[in-house]
Amino acid sequence: MNQSTFFAVMRAAFGPLLPVQVQVAEAILDAAHAKGLSAQHTAYILATGWGEAKLTPVRERMNYSAARIRQVWPTRPEAVQFAGKPRALANSVYGSRLGNRRGTDDGWDYRGGGIDQLTGRDNYAKVAIMEKPEAILRPDKAVASIMHGMTTGRYTGKRLADFGNGAGFAPVAARAIINGDVKLNGAKYAAFHQVFMRAIIEAGGMGDQPLAPKPVAVSIPPIPGVPPDVSIWAIIKAALAVLFSGKGSTH
Repeated sequence: MNQSTFFAVMRAAFGPLLPVQVQVAEAILDAAHAKGLSAQHTAYILATGWGEAKLTPVRERMNYSAARIRQVWPTRPEAVQFAGKPRALANSVYGSRLGNRRGTDDGWDYRGGGIDQLTGRDNYAKVAIMEKPEAILRPDKAVASIMHGMTTGRYTGKRLADFGNGAGFAPVAARAIINGDVKLNGAKYAAFHQVFMRAIIEAGGMGDQPLAPKPVAVSIPPIPGVPPDVSIWAIIKAALAVLFSGKGSTH
């Protein structure tokens, strides 16, 4: 794959890229190649990482207003009291869930992180960073998390393989891999997927994505009486000139 071409397509679609965005995209391409993933599936992982965090590993700040807390956690009205209190809010809404232990700082320590917003002690353990949750900010760990989640169904029970492959891949419906907001955001993520598919194809493709046919070199044997440095096209043009030399009509 020609990575210069790949990133040129990305920049044309999204504008200038930060070094970390390039690093994360390269890591996804390398990991997808190592796993033998198709162009369609690779493009959708890139699209998800772009839509969720612009391919930039971050951690959830949790510094939400009361109004935002009501939007994000409508079934947890008690959390409103922690508006403007990030650590307390994280321990309230994430405590005793996803392997987090009650009465500890697990809700805060294992809050959303990476490019897929990995959340919960159990999920951090699945990508081998339970002991060092801040490692989710490293590009390699952030990529390991999204690759694992999207290929195993860790997020919602849905995985890439559930939405077809090749020409049959369904990028709008595939939003369900991460979130149930398919009607709201499925088309947006499908548009990102289209950008990354174009980038992959123009850059030379993954293993399953054929390139445009390359010109085939044809060896032409020497023609008696014709110097070897004279091209066939020159011979054809000369023949046409004689044929249509303006000798006049026979009618």
